[in-house]
Amino acid sequence: MSELRAYRRSDSFGRVSRSVPENVVPRAVRRHGRESIEVLWDDGHRSVFPNGYLRASCPCALCRRLRGEQMALPVMNGAQIYPLAIRPVGQYALGIVWSDGHDEGIYRYETLRRLCLCSDCDQGSGRTAC
Repeated sequence: MSELRAYRRSDSFGRVSRSVPENVVPRAVRRHGRESIEVLWDDGHRSVFPNGYLRASCPCALCRRLRGEQMALPVMNGAQIYPLAIRPVGQYALGIVWSDGHDEGIYRYETLRRLCLCSDCDQGSGRTAC
């Protein structure tokens, strides 16, 4: 069983981050057409991220700054945004090249897991998908 590590810092949306399993890595990553990205984790968990939601959650410095200033991110409509490429970054993250040309965000595995929208992960966070 994976040890849980509590993250007490705020995420890029200003909410206190919740605990996520430590050292959990994707076993498989799949694109579902132009709708979503599915991650199957090595602990058996399954996350499905709508493309617009994941793009709007980009962890790069520019996107974090714009969210912090409550400015709109320079992205296409959520229905039009989709990944052109998904690549591993070392053994700790995924890099995604989006159809709006943005490719700066490195989605650490623990960040992806915190962003999961499933009912098991999302209890009480108040997040909704795009």
